[in-house]
Amino acid sequence: MFWRILKKDLKRKKTMNIILLLFVVLCSMFAAASVNNIIAVVGGLDYYFEKAELGDYFIIERSTSGEDTISKILKHSENVSGYRTYNVVNASCDDLKTDSGKLMEFSNIALICDINNTKQNFFGMDNEVITDVEKGKVYITGSVPKREGVKIGERFYVELGDTKLPLEVAGFAKDALLGSEMMGNPRLLINSADFETLTADETIHTYSCGHVYDIDTDNAAALESELNEQNGMLFSGDRDLIKMTYIMNMLVAAIILVVSAGLLIVSFVVLRFTIRFTIAEEFREIGVMKAIGLNNSSIRMLYLVKYLGITIAGAVIGYFGSVPFGNLLLKSVSENMVLGNDNGMIIGVVCCIAVVLIIILFGWSSTRRIEKLSAIDAVRSGQTGERFRKRSLLSLGKSKFGSTGFLALNDVTSEPKQYGILTAVFAICTALVMILAVTANTLDSGSLLYLLSITESDVYMNDSTRAMEIIAGAKTIRETEDEIVNILAENDMPGNVYLEAWYKLPVTAKNGSFQVNFLNCMDTKTTDYDYTDGSAPINPDEIAVTKQISEKLGAEIGDRVTVNIGGEEREFIITAYFQCFNNLGECARFHEDVSIPDSLMTSSFAYQINFDDHPDKTVIDERIEKLKDIFDNQNIFDTKGFVKDCMGVGDMIAAVKNLVLMLSLIIIILLAVLMERSFISKERSEIALLKAVGFDSGSVILYHTMRFGITVIIAIVTASALLMPLTKLIIDPIFGMMGAIGNIEYQFNVLEIFGAYPVIIFCVTVLSAALTALYTKAIKSSDTASIE
Repeated sequence: MFWRILKKDLKRKKTMNIILLLFVVLCSMFAAASVNNIIAVVGGLDYYFEKAELGDYFIIERSTSGEDTISKILKHSENVSGYRTYNVVNASCDDLKTDSGKLMEFSNIALICDINNTKQNFFGMDNEVITDVEKGKVYITGSVPKREGVKIGERFYVELGDTKLPLEVAGFAKDALLGSEMMGNPRLLINSADFETLTADETIHTYSCGHVYDIDTDNAAALESELNEQNGMLFSGDRDLIKMTYIMNMLVAAIILVVSAGLLIVSFVVLRFTIRFTIAEEFREIGVMKAIGLNNSSIRMLYLVKYLGITIAGAVIGYFGSVPFGNLLLKSVSENMVLGNDNGMIIGVVCCIAVVLIIILFGWSSTRRIEKLSAIDAVRSGQTGERFRKRSLLSLGKSKFGSTGFLALNDVTSEPKQYGILTAVFAICTALVMILAVTANTLDSGSLLYLLSITESDVYMNDSTRAMEIIAGAKTIRETEDEIVNILAENDMPGNVYLEAWYKLPVTAKNGSFQVNFLNCMDTKTTDYDYTDGSAPINPDEIAVTKQISEKLGAEIGDRVTVNIGGEEREFIITAYFQCFNNLGECARFHEDVSIPDSLMTSSFAYQINFDDHPDKTVIDERIEKLKDIFDNQNIFDTKGFVKDCMGVGDMIAAVKNLVLMLSLIIIILLAVLMERSFISKERSEIALLKAVGFDSGSVILYHTMRFGITVIIAIVTASALLMPLTKLIIDPIFGMMGAIGNIEYQFNVLEIFGAYPVIIFCVTVLSAALTALYTKAIKSSDTASIE
């Protein structure tokens, strides 16, 4: 009997049941994919680091002598339970060459490693561990090679010292330690024999060789204090710091989770409405069943048969769809990460079962309305004929919208709960797209330059080769700057050049001794930078620090700290706080007159160029293209391009935004079709009456369409009004984790955010409703008394 009831109902209401099935499929897909993704993301980095077999603290050192003092400290330290170390060879982009030029452009130093000697696991793009590399081949890590268009099978040479090592790209790899966008250090994983060929060349040992230390410790802070006096550390940090370098990837993952959760809620809400509409329009069948003696429970169980059948079918389809859908959602995040969980299949099944139970629970709850219906309702067309309140505040006689416009507006205002839910769904979909658009626009603009703690210039040129020469002591900062100045003058583009240098120096304060990253530029003034509290350092014995460093040192504005600069202990007073994204907010700034040996530089920003003739943007863009040819360097940018290159995730956010827009439009189309089809079924007699009193089919279609148009306009206005509060609520904490403790200057592409996307959402909604409303043509004026 149950199967017969289900079969007849499915045939009778194909459109409604198909849409209901689609929403069950969506619910199952979102539930299974979202929960699996939540588990993958929340525990993602721990999962990734465990798979990679990373320790708790990491050091990257450049070796200028044969003595390994760091290993001696680690061997005898009470804070170290174990450690692993392996040799690396440092290279710049100029050292990796093809027959036609450089293999790829990158700003930081690349590390060449022996795959058989590294003490961590590297993963291929299929998330399988890379255990071996053929002689003459190489795996490259990070996002740089793909962004630069490096292809599998491409041949190039590593030229260091007197050695020229031919290699072929075997594939790309994921590196847990240095693979994030913020680290930006590619690794070249090669065969042991090829690595020995490089290290056998004594000429590269003076500046190209180094070590990586992977340390197990329960007290990273104490270990950091022990290592405080060591020179040559290009990088040091614990596992938490490495996790934070993936913050932009996690930002994308968090946005995906919010979107999934929002769409999941939307799906369940729509399902509830569908069930309630179905019951509301079947008053005749319910009345007849009660008239022949069936009780409420029996009738409710009969209705649940249909929902159970549709739900089970939808859940099965949704489960199989959740696997590729979940992978699609996490694709942009997992480019540099191994995300997953070991119980994904079981969790997916459990989620789909939960969806079935929740929908049946919704169905059972919604069928309570059956208890209020009686046999006489079949005669009264489901109406009691009683109303004890005014239906609307509007009056047809006073309306200026015409009869069609009045009917549409009157329906929306008379049913605030019904149309309020519709408005909320449309507003959520619109707001999600707008928030992502604002975030992408901000990351792609030059407005975040101040959060990099760098001054504005005409041109920024990343040059890892010159940076390595400074670090190795082969050249000074001033010599490299003068070289660039001379080249500019020779090419009729005179200007001045300066470099923001990084120094990792020991600092002693109230909380102990720590190594702190300092910024210093001899050609700018500390007053040129932004500060959140205090005043800019104006004397050589004054420094500015970030809030993070202040808390780490236990030193506030007005306190004094001791900095070891090349073996000389010097005392400085903190005069200001500033915010920045550099090193996740952990850095400080010297006054420009502080003298620091160039050999202590551990890294640097781009060379900043300001032309003497103050050209406009068009001329600057032309000169940037010329400079790329002159210096054979593609890493030359204007302000906007430099910020985008530093942030590294603008394109990723934009891709997620487009995905969310597509999903939102699918939800909107399904919702509009479902709700309009439900309205037509519910209002069949009203539509017939309108035609009986003179409304033609076009007017009825316009009337039904206008209701959705009014609803989506209200939703767009609501989303626009809430855009900034929601953006600050969602995005500000993410930027805060990156080091920004003040206000973020969000950027708006007005035509895109308040023009293109609202228009797209409005048109899709109205078009979907209008096409569905064409069904009203089949209703005739003679159907006024029909209850079929």
